[in-house]
Amino acid sequence: MASSIEILHHLIEETNAARAHYQVWWALRNLALPDFYDTMNDHRYVQFFHASNSGHYKLIFMAIGKIYDGDTRSAGIRELKASLRAEGHDVVADKLQADLSSATDQVSRLLTIRNRTVLHNEHAIARDQVYQLDGGITPNEIWDVIESTTHAINSVADALGHRSRASVGNPYERATLSMLERLHRGRA
Repeated sequence: MASSIEILHHLIEETNAARAHYQVWWALRNLALPDFYDTMNDHRYVQFFHASNSGHYKLIFMAIGKIYDGDTRSAGIRELKASLRAEGHDVVADKLQADLSSATDQVSRLLTIRNRTVLHNEHAIARDQVYQLDGGITPNEIWDVIESTTHAINSVADALGHRSRASVGNPYERATLSMLERLHRGRA
């Protein structure tokens, strides 16, 4: 079994990835509109923005899937809890469980979507219907999972005295909007 510090390192990395991909996707699909619509549709950039929207959205599901992967070979939350318990950190494992308990339903729905459309092209159900399975998932619920996960992972890092933390704040949104502003000014 990997040590809790080794697993934590992987989880911090994936939590940062989920956060980054969500913020870029959110900025492009919501915050940038309508102000930068024409800039994103400029023939010089439009293919980039189509690919970015789709790619970042899929990568959100991939990163969250890696965090909550239940396979014992994976550096996921389940293995972190097991490793913490094996190392005598039962209190930390219990707090991690409690911190993530409110996200259980949303995580389940995210993993269903990931399994049925991001990792596999299930042909028995239309792609747009996959996002409605088990009550669907909203962008706010996805963000809530990312935020809950970030805080829970950082709490474990604090308890173990680990030097790294999952990032907080919205730096990827700001960077995306700054890039769009620069492109927009260049078009004028």
